[in-house]
Amino acid sequence: MSWGNVLVGVVSIYVTVAHFLRYKRRNGIVRRYNPESRQSLRALSLMDAHAIVLDIATLEFPSIFSGSIFFALFKTFGIPSISSVLTSTGQLSRSSTASKRAADTVILIAEVVLNEPSSTRVIDGVARMNYLHGRYRKSGKITNNDMLYTLGLLALEPIRWNAMYDWRLLTDVERCALGIFWKDMGEAMEISYDQLHPYPSFEFDDGLAWLDALQKWCDRYEQDHMVPAVSNKQVSKAALNNAVFNIPIRLRETAIRLVSVLFEPRLRRAMMIDDPPDLFTHLIPMILDLRKWFVRYLSLPRPEWSRTQWFTDEKDIATGRYHALRYLSHPWYMKSSFSSRWGLSALLTRLYGGVLPGDEGTKHHPDGYSITELGPAALVGKGEKEMNVTRTELTRRRGCPMGA
Repeated sequence: MSWGNVLVGVVSIYVTVAHFLRYKRRNGIVRRYNPESRQSLRALSLMDAHAIVLDIATLEFPSIFSGSIFFALFKTFGIPSISSVLTSTGQLSRSSTASKRAADTVILIAEVVLNEPSSTRVIDGVARMNYLHGRYRKSGKITNNDMLYTLGLLALEPIRWNAMYDWRLLTDVERCALGIFWKDMGEAMEISYDQLHPYPSFEFDDGLAWLDALQKWCDRYEQDHMVPAVSNKQVSKAALNNAVFNIPIRLRETAIRLVSVLFEPRLRRAMMIDDPPDLFTHLIPMILDLRKWFVRYLSLPRPEWSRTQWFTDEKDIATGRYHALRYLSHPWYMKSSFSSRWGLSALLTRLYGGVLPGDEGTKHHPDGYSITELGPAALVGKGEKEMNVTRTELTRRRGCPMGA
């Protein structure tokens, strides 16, 4: 037997085992919830849905899921009514505040998505979001349509990105779980779904029907409202500059043009961003297709002990606060450690001249964060009365099945 035959045999066995293990978790989810009919999907509880979403976000597709959430938030900047509010506050349009504003937003979303729905952390996270948005909603600066569109992107972009960029499609059970989870989140954030009633699928009381109606409404909303505006350009430029902060200065503009390949033409027009070169429009999809192929056939599934983590599970004994475990541009709320300063990614950041945990003293709050203090510095310590209203309501209703 030649070494070539042995190599072919070994590779074949490896690919077969990798394929089996890759689909084992997916098939387990399908068997566990037995979606033989739409009626069985209707029986999924919020806790069931969250368990499935947690696997999607931290085990099955952590990179593409997190990328889709970042993109969903970025995509809202293509709506003038949303970007104009952000420019008026200056929180995302000024370089001095954009980094912290982005970090606070990501942490709040991570807290409410990755913790159990009935946990204090989730209830505090939703309460804080409602307080931060509430002032603008009462004044009419943020409309229900703006909130519904943002919620729609958070629910729909992970499904779209998964279909385009990851190794398999989401199953009906997984998509239904996303629908149940985000529908409940919208209700907790007091978002009205009246706009969805004209779409027939909305009358079916399950996560898939809600997603279908939401997709149709969001598509129409984009057609009517995603139009060019100076505020779109200002906010998107600040966000992109923040995203490439830890890339060498000479390469930042190229990095932005590479990333812009992922933007739909309508979004680029709304943000007044030039179309990327033809080379980039072919290169990026090819790289993503290669990654998809590699993960599907050659990469073993992520084990349970290796779930992607975005924050500490417990409060720091010394400070009584939680710490972030990942960052994009600046290490907000990250505790300095040997690995965060001398690990491989830290060494690359040093090479590029970026910022590491522990740099610049206390500027990035290395003592950690309190969920109920996230947001603009001027609002720290404020909103307790308003947040208690949300806490009381969520404590009453969390954990109920869809539509309860």
